[in-house]
Order: sequence, then C-alpha cells, then structure tokens
Amino acid sequence: LFLGYLKGIPFWWVARHCWPMWAVGVALLLAIFYVIDRRNYRRAPQEVRERLAESHDIWRFDGLANLLFLAVILGAVFINRPQFLREAIMVGAAIGSWFTTRKQIHEANDFNFHPIQEVAILFAGIFATMMPALDFLRNEAAGLAETNIQLFSPGFFYWGTGVLSSALDNAPTYLSFLEVEIGAFVTPEAAAQVQQEFAGRPEALHPEVSYLLAQPKLVELLVAISIGAVFFGANTYIGNGPNFMVKAIADQQKVRTPTFLGYVFKYTLPFMAPMLVLVWWIFFRG
Repeated sequence: LFLGYLKGIPFWWVARHCWPMWAVGVALLLAIFYVIDRRNYRRAPQEVRERLAESHDIWRFDGLANLLFLAVILGAVFINRPQFLREAIMVGAAIGSWFTTRKQIHEANDFNFHPIQEVAILFAGIFATMMPALDFLRNEAAGLAETNIQLFSPGFFYWGTGVLSSALDNAPTYLSFLEVEIGAFVTPEAAAQVQQEFAGRPEALHPEVSYLLAQPKLVELLVAISIGAVFFGANTYIGNGPNFMVKAIADQQKVRTPTFLGYVFKYTLPFMAPMLVLVWWIFFRG
C-alpha cells in the first residue's frame, strides 16, 4: 500500500475505503486467536497455569530514544519533494538509532543484521526484475479488456492479487494488478485530460491514478486489489517481507517453526482461508 501511495494514492485513502474489510478480517482473526489460546491454556497442567498466572518479572523500557527515530521515519512518509529526501531521512533515522542505542540493549535482544540481509537479497531481486513485467501488463491489459471486459470484476482482482501475493511478495503483486487496472481502463487521452484539469495540483503528477480514484466502479477494483494484496500476504512466509524476516529470526534463536508447506497446511488453510472467503463473499462477490 505504501507503493500505492508513491504512485499517487492519497495516504488516508486506504483508511477511508478499506476499513470495513479490515474490521471483518481482524475481528475474525482475533476471535480465532482467542479460541486457540484459551484452548491451549485449559489443556495445560494446573501447576503450569498457576505459574503463568504469577507475576515475578520486573521489566522496564530501555532505548526510549528510538521512539523519536520511529516518529521521524513515520513523518518522512509525507515528504514528496525533493526527490529521495524521504528515503535519505529514513536511512538517517535508522543509522541514528543504531549508533545511539547502547550495545547492551542490542545484546539483550540478540539483535543482528542477518535476518534482514536475507530479506533484502530476496526482494532486491524481485524488484529489479519486475519493471519489464509491469510494462507488459499495462500494455496487454488494454487489449484484454476490449475483448473480455466482464473478466475485470472486484472478485477477479481480489482473488488474482491475493493468490499471487501468497506465492510472491505482495508489494510487486499489488503494483502488477494496479498496472493491469490502469492499462485496462485509463486511456492516454483520459490521462492527458486529468493532467490538464488538475494542472499545478498534486493530482496532475499521477494522472492515471487520479482518473481511477474519480470513477466509483474503478475505486471498487482498487479496493479489491488493496485488500487482496494485504490479506493474502499472510498466507506464506514469502507473501510479505516481514513474514520471512520473523521466520529467520525465530530459526536463528532455535525456535521451532513450520516448514513452508507445513505453515500452509497448519495455519493458512484452516484459519486464513475461511476468513478470506468470507471477506470475498461480503464485499467482492458481485
């Protein structure tokens, strides 16, 4: 969704248009978490439950200065000009956090760069090779729409974006289907008209996206793309960058994690799949 923001979708657009799907999905998953945790707690021996109920830990916050660096990173999201200033601020905040956090805190958290190195290498390859595919999709989508326009329904974009987000990272998948929607419904003439109409305003910087956001039917498709990319990204370890990083951290700490297919059969199919079908049935079936 951040990539959509970089393509011209307003920052709060997602919150305004996607909150009903988000509320349904999160509510279902919270209910599932509660039932599973409660069942596991009841199955534990009495002495284990009593020990868990006792509070002997003494805890405190260390490294509170990192909240300032986090605020800087979040604030940098809204900087659009000059080019690359936003990225420079984010990198600077990350470097500042690293050098101002005491070594003891890093050691207490077993912090190292190995998990993020794996993720960076994997996704650098994905993004380096995706540009020709995006151009191809935009060019071919227009021809496909002319012969089979009924194919481009909210359900198609929801399941299409979602299934590919499960097998690939959801960021390039989101961009791919955004390009498909632009190629199918935004003509060069329409983009030029938007650019002329909004001359001097932010909308003129991304005329294709601005055109999509002005058409209610196309907004429905963009919502389906957004929800499909985000929700289905939790289906596999590689569906979303943080998934893979969390697994790498757990493996490094010798915490047992399911295999790739083990994760799918143990968690995705019994828990995620019913939620995804219900979201489709309520919001994108038409």
